[in-house]
Amino acid sequence: MTFGVSPETHNDIYPAIEASKFSGALKDKVAFVTGAGRGIGKAIAISLAQAGANVAIISRTKSDLDELAEIIRTKYNQSVLVFPIDVTNESAITDAFATTERELGKVNIVIANAAMAYWRPFVYDDFDDWWRSMETNVKAPMFLIQLALRSMRERNEGTIIALGSAAALRNSIGTSSYASSKIALHRAIATLQLELDTEGKSGICLYALQPGRVKTTMTTGDKSLHEDMEKLSPGFSTRIREWVDAFIDPPELAGQTCVYLATGKAKELRGRYIEAEKDIDAVVEQAEIVRKENLYDTTIRMLGE
Repeated sequence: MTFGVSPETHNDIYPAIEASKFSGALKDKVAFVTGAGRGIGKAIAISLAQAGANVAIISRTKSDLDELAEIIRTKYNQSVLVFPIDVTNESAITDAFATTERELGKVNIVIANAAMAYWRPFVYDDFDDWWRSMETNVKAPMFLIQLALRSMRERNEGTIIALGSAAALRNSIGTSSYASSKIALHRAIATLQLELDTEGKSGICLYALQPGRVKTTMTTGDKSLHEDMEKLSPGFSTRIREWVDAFIDPPELAGQTCVYLATGKAKELRGRYIEAEKDIDAVVEQAEIVRKENLYDTTIRMLGE
Protein backbone atom coordinates (compact mmCIF):
# COMPACT_ATOMS: atom_id res chain seq x y z
CA MET A 1 0.00 0.00 0.00
CA THR A 2 1.27 3.47 -0.88
CA PHE A 3 0.40 6.76 0.75
CA GLY A 4 0.45 10.16 -0.91
CA VAL A 5 2.56 11.25 -3.86
CA SER A 6 6.29 10.59 -3.95
CA PRO A 7 8.21 13.89 -3.81
CA GLU A 8 10.58 14.75 -6.63
CA THR A 9 14.25 13.91 -6.10
CA HIS A 10 16.77 16.73 -6.45
CA ASN A 11 20.54 16.47 -6.73
CA ASP A 12 21.17 20.20 -6.50
CA ILE A 13 19.59 23.33 -5.07
CA TYR A 14 15.97 23.60 -6.22
CA PRO A 15 13.43 26.47 -6.12
CA ALA A 16 11.89 25.75 -2.69
CA ILE A 17 15.24 26.09 -0.91
CA GLU A 18 17.03 28.71 -3.02
CA ALA A 19 19.04 31.12 -0.90
CA SER A 20 17.37 34.13 -2.50
CA LYS A 21 14.08 33.10 -0.90
CA PHE A 22 15.54 33.26 2.60
CA SER A 23 17.43 36.54 2.58
CA GLY A 24 17.19 37.87 6.13
CA ALA A 25 14.89 35.02 7.18
CA LEU A 26 17.17 34.15 10.11
CA LYS A 27 18.11 37.72 11.06
CA ASP A 28 19.21 37.98 14.71
CA LYS A 29 19.03 34.20 15.13
CA VAL A 30 21.96 32.36 16.71
CA ALA A 31 23.13 29.00 15.36
CA PHE A 32 25.47 26.46 16.96
CA VAL A 33 27.00 24.10 14.37
CA THR A 34 29.24 21.11 15.12
CA GLY A 35 31.49 19.47 12.56
CA ALA A 36 31.57 22.85 10.81
CA GLY A 37 35.16 22.86 9.59
CA ARG A 38 34.55 21.28 6.21
CA GLY A 39 32.09 19.47 3.98
CA ILE A 40 28.45 19.36 4.99
CA GLY A 41 28.91 21.21 8.28
CA LYS A 42 30.74 24.06 6.56
CA ALA A 43 28.02 24.35 3.93
CA ILE A 44 25.33 24.43 6.63
CA ALA A 45 27.10 27.18 8.57
CA ILE A 46 27.45 29.27 5.41
CA SER A 47 23.79 28.78 4.45
CA LEU A 48 22.64 29.85 7.91
CA ALA A 49 24.87 32.94 7.83
CA GLN A 50 23.68 33.80 4.34
CA ALA A 51 20.11 33.76 5.69
CA GLY A 52 21.11 36.21 8.44
CA ALA A 53 22.10 34.06 11.41
CA ASN A 54 25.08 34.65 13.65
CA VAL A 55 26.99 31.41 14.03
CA ALA A 56 29.13 29.51 16.51
CA ILE A 57 31.23 26.95 14.66
CA ILE A 58 32.76 23.86 16.24
CA SER A 59 35.35 21.46 14.88
CA ARG A 60 38.70 20.02 15.93
CA THR A 61 40.82 21.82 13.33
CA LYS A 62 41.27 25.52 14.06
CA SER A 63 42.63 26.41 10.63
CA ASP A 64 39.46 25.10 8.97
CA LEU A 65 37.31 27.10 11.36
CA ASP A 66 39.34 30.29 10.90
CA GLU A 67 38.91 30.04 7.13
CA LEU A 68 35.16 29.55 7.51
CA ALA A 69 34.88 32.39 10.05
CA GLU A 70 36.52 34.77 7.58
CA ILE A 71 33.91 33.88 4.95
CA ILE A 72 31.04 34.42 7.37
CA ARG A 73 32.38 37.78 8.56
CA THR A 74 33.46 39.27 5.24
CA LYS A 75 30.98 37.83 2.76
CA TYR A 76 27.85 37.73 4.90
CA ASN A 77 28.66 40.32 7.57
CA GLN A 78 27.56 38.04 10.40
CA SER A 79 29.07 37.51 13.83
CA VAL A 80 30.89 34.24 14.34
CA LEU A 81 32.55 32.44 17.24
CA VAL A 82 35.22 29.78 16.71
CA PHE A 83 35.55 26.77 19.01
CA PRO A 84 38.32 24.30 18.01
CA ILE A 85 37.18 21.47 20.28
CA ASP A 86 36.18 17.81 20.15
CA VAL A 87 32.42 17.26 20.43
CA THR A 88 33.00 14.39 22.85
CA ASN A 89 34.60 16.81 25.33
CA GLU A 90 31.49 17.60 27.36
CA SER A 91 33.00 20.34 29.51
CA ALA A 92 34.35 22.09 26.40
CA ILE A 93 30.97 21.86 24.65
CA THR A 94 29.23 23.18 27.76
CA ASP A 95 31.60 26.14 27.92
CA ALA A 96 31.25 26.82 24.19
CA PHE A 97 27.46 26.79 24.41
CA ALA A 98 27.47 29.11 27.43
CA THR A 99 29.94 31.47 25.73
CA THR A 100 27.78 31.56 22.61
CA GLU A 101 24.67 32.49 24.58
CA ARG A 102 26.61 35.12 26.52
CA GLU A 103 28.26 36.76 23.50
CA LEU A 104 25.80 36.21 20.65
CA GLY A 105 22.51 35.68 22.45
CA LYS A 106 20.27 32.71 23.15
CA VAL A 107 20.83 29.84 20.74
CA ASN A 108 17.88 29.38 18.35
CA ILE A 109 19.32 26.76 16.00
CA VAL A 110 21.47 23.72 16.78
CA ILE A 111 23.01 21.58 14.06
CA ALA A 112 24.49 18.33 15.42
CA ASN A 113 26.56 17.39 12.40
CA ALA A 114 29.87 16.02 13.73
CA ALA A 115 30.17 12.27 13.21
CA MET A 116 32.53 9.42 12.38
CA ALA A 117 32.03 6.43 10.12
CA TYR A 118 33.94 3.52 8.68
CA TRP A 119 33.42 0.09 7.14
CA ARG A 120 34.83 -2.84 9.10
CA PRO A 121 33.30 -6.21 10.08
CA PHE A 122 32.37 -6.24 13.75
CA VAL A 123 34.23 -9.47 14.50
CA TYR A 124 37.53 -7.92 13.36
CA ASP A 125 36.90 -4.46 14.79
CA ASP A 126 38.64 -2.94 17.78
CA PHE A 127 35.77 -2.57 20.24
CA ASP A 128 37.12 0.75 21.51
CA ASP A 129 36.84 2.11 17.96
CA TRP A 130 33.35 0.66 17.62
CA TRP A 131 32.25 2.30 20.87
CA ARG A 132 33.93 5.59 19.92
CA SER A 133 31.40 5.81 17.10
CA MET A 134 28.62 5.65 19.68
CA GLU A 135 30.23 8.36 21.76
CA THR A 136 30.72 10.61 18.73
CA ASN A 137 27.48 9.89 16.89
CA VAL A 138 25.04 9.41 19.79
CA LYS A 139 26.37 10.55 23.14
CA ALA A 140 27.91 13.80 21.87
CA PRO A 141 24.86 15.04 19.93
CA MET A 142 22.48 13.99 22.70
CA PHE A 143 24.57 15.85 25.27
CA LEU A 144 24.44 18.97 23.08
CA ILE A 145 20.72 18.55 22.44
CA GLN A 146 20.04 18.40 26.17
CA LEU A 147 21.98 21.64 26.67
CA ALA A 148 19.98 23.26 23.90
CA LEU A 149 16.61 22.02 25.14
CA ARG A 150 17.22 23.34 28.63
CA SER A 151 17.74 26.77 27.10
CA MET A 152 15.03 26.63 24.43
CA ARG A 153 12.29 25.39 26.76
CA GLU A 154 12.33 28.73 28.58
CA ARG A 155 11.22 30.42 25.35
CA ASN A 156 9.39 27.49 23.70
CA GLU A 157 11.29 28.30 20.52
CA GLY A 158 14.10 26.70 18.57
CA THR A 159 15.18 24.25 15.89
CA ILE A 160 17.44 21.27 16.46
CA ILE A 161 18.68 19.29 13.48
CA ALA A 162 20.68 16.12 13.96
CA LEU A 163 22.36 14.79 10.83
CA GLY A 164 21.00 11.33 10.19
CA SER A 165 21.73 8.71 7.58
CA ALA A 166 20.02 6.26 5.26
CA ALA A 167 22.42 3.71 6.77
CA ALA A 168 20.01 3.56 9.71
CA LEU A 169 17.26 2.25 7.44
CA ARG A 170 18.98 -0.73 5.88
CA ASN A 171 21.31 -3.58 6.76
CA SER A 172 24.80 -3.42 5.28
CA ILE A 173 27.91 -5.35 6.25
CA GLY A 174 30.71 -3.48 7.97
CA THR A 175 28.54 -0.64 9.24
CA SER A 176 27.31 -1.97 12.58
CA SER A 177 28.72 0.95 14.59
CA TYR A 178 27.62 3.74 12.26
CA ALA A 179 24.19 2.32 11.41
CA SER A 180 23.44 1.51 15.05
CA SER A 181 24.43 5.01 16.14
CA LYS A 182 22.28 6.69 13.51
CA ILE A 183 19.15 4.67 14.17
CA ALA A 184 19.57 5.45 17.87
CA LEU A 185 19.76 9.14 16.99
CA HIS A 186 16.70 8.94 14.74
CA ARG A 187 14.63 7.31 17.47
CA ALA A 188 15.86 9.81 20.06
CA ILE A 189 14.78 12.74 17.89
CA ALA A 190 11.28 11.32 17.50
CA THR A 191 10.99 10.55 21.20
CA LEU A 192 12.21 13.96 22.33
CA GLN A 193 9.74 15.66 20.00
CA LEU A 194 6.94 13.60 21.51
CA GLU A 195 8.02 14.70 24.98
CA LEU A 196 8.06 18.36 23.92
CA ASP A 197 4.67 18.15 22.22
CA THR A 198 3.21 16.40 25.24
CA GLU A 199 4.18 19.23 27.58
CA GLY A 200 3.06 21.95 25.17
CA LYS A 201 6.53 22.92 23.94
CA SER A 202 5.81 22.44 20.25
CA GLY A 203 7.58 25.68 19.44
CA ILE A 204 10.77 23.62 19.58
CA CYS A 205 11.18 21.46 16.48
CA LEU A 206 13.61 18.58 16.06
CA TYR A 207 14.51 16.80 12.85
CA ALA A 208 16.81 13.99 11.72
CA LEU A 209 18.19 15.16 8.37
CA GLN A 210 19.69 12.78 5.83
CA PRO A 211 22.00 15.20 3.95
CA GLY A 212 22.01 13.38 0.62
CA ARG A 213 24.75 11.53 -1.21
CA VAL A 214 27.68 13.86 -0.59
CA LYS A 215 31.35 13.05 -1.06
CA THR A 216 33.13 14.01 2.16
CA THR A 217 36.37 13.10 3.89
CA MET A 218 34.30 10.79 6.09
CA THR A 219 33.14 8.72 3.11
CA THR A 220 36.26 8.94 0.94
CA GLY A 221 39.07 9.08 3.51
CA ASP A 222 41.82 6.47 3.61
CA LYS A 223 40.65 5.17 6.99
CA SER A 224 36.96 4.84 6.11
CA LEU A 225 37.21 1.47 4.35
CA HIS A 226 39.19 -1.11 6.32
CA GLU A 227 41.06 -3.87 4.53
CA ASP A 228 39.27 -6.42 6.73
CA MET A 229 36.20 -5.96 4.53
CA GLU A 230 37.89 -8.17 1.94
CA LYS A 231 38.03 -11.04 4.45
CA LEU A 232 34.27 -10.99 4.71
CA SER A 233 33.38 -10.23 1.12
CA PRO A 234 36.09 -10.25 -1.57
CA GLY A 235 35.60 -7.34 -3.97
CA PHE A 236 33.44 -5.43 -1.50
CA SER A 237 35.92 -2.56 -1.19
CA THR A 238 35.86 -1.95 -4.92
CA ARG A 239 32.07 -1.94 -4.96
CA ILE A 240 31.93 0.55 -2.10
CA ARG A 241 34.44 2.86 -3.76
CA GLU A 242 32.45 2.78 -6.99
CA TRP A 243 29.25 3.50 -5.06
CA VAL A 244 30.80 6.48 -3.25
CA ASP A 245 32.32 7.78 -6.49
CA ALA A 246 28.78 8.06 -7.82
CA PHE A 247 27.73 10.48 -5.07
CA ILE A 248 26.66 13.71 -6.77
CA ASP A 249 24.87 15.88 -4.21
CA PRO A 250 26.52 19.16 -3.20
CA PRO A 251 26.76 19.86 0.56
CA GLU A 252 24.75 23.04 -0.04
CA LEU A 253 21.67 20.86 -0.58
CA ALA A 254 21.75 19.99 3.11
CA GLY A 255 22.72 23.56 4.01
CA GLN A 256 19.71 25.13 2.36
CA THR A 257 17.40 22.42 3.68
CA CYS A 258 18.57 23.35 7.18
CA VAL A 259 17.65 26.99 6.49
CA TYR A 260 14.19 25.88 5.32
CA LEU A 261 13.69 23.84 8.49
CA ALA A 262 15.04 26.60 10.75
CA THR A 263 12.47 29.08 9.44
CA GLY A 264 9.65 26.86 10.68
CA LYS A 265 8.24 26.12 7.23
CA ALA A 266 8.25 22.37 7.97
CA LYS A 267 6.97 22.53 11.53
CA GLU A 268 4.28 19.94 10.81
CA LEU A 269 7.04 17.43 10.07
CA ARG A 270 8.82 17.95 13.39
CA GLY A 271 10.27 14.86 15.00
CA ARG A 272 10.67 13.09 11.67
CA TYR A 273 13.33 11.89 9.27
CA ILE A 274 13.90 14.31 6.38
CA GLU A 275 15.82 13.54 3.20
CA ALA A 276 17.59 16.54 1.67
CA GLU A 277 17.21 15.11 -1.83
CA LYS A 278 13.43 15.01 -1.61
CA ASP A 279 11.39 18.10 -2.46
CA ILE A 280 10.60 19.47 0.99
CA ASP A 281 7.65 21.58 -0.18
CA ALA A 282 5.99 18.45 -1.57
CA VAL A 283 6.44 16.64 1.73
CA VAL A 284 5.13 19.59 3.77
CA GLU A 285 2.07 19.81 1.51
CA GLN A 286 1.29 16.19 2.46
CA ALA A 287 2.01 16.63 6.18
CA GLU A 288 -1.48 15.44 7.14
CA ILE A 289 -0.89 12.13 5.37
CA VAL A 290 2.57 11.89 6.90
CA ARG A 291 1.15 12.28 10.41
CA LYS A 292 -1.86 10.06 9.88
CA GLU A 293 0.16 7.17 8.46
CA ASN A 294 3.24 7.87 10.59
CA LEU A 295 5.54 8.19 7.60
CA TYR A 296 9.18 9.27 7.79
CA ASP A 297 9.53 7.44 11.08
CA THR A 298 11.54 4.36 12.07
CA THR A 299 9.21 1.39 12.36
CA ILE A 300 9.20 -2.40 12.30
CA ARG A 301 6.55 -4.06 10.16
CA MET A 302 4.97 -7.28 11.49
CA LEU A 303 2.66 -9.92 10.10
CA GLY A 304 -1.01 -9.24 10.65
CA GLU A 305 -0.62 -5.50 11.06
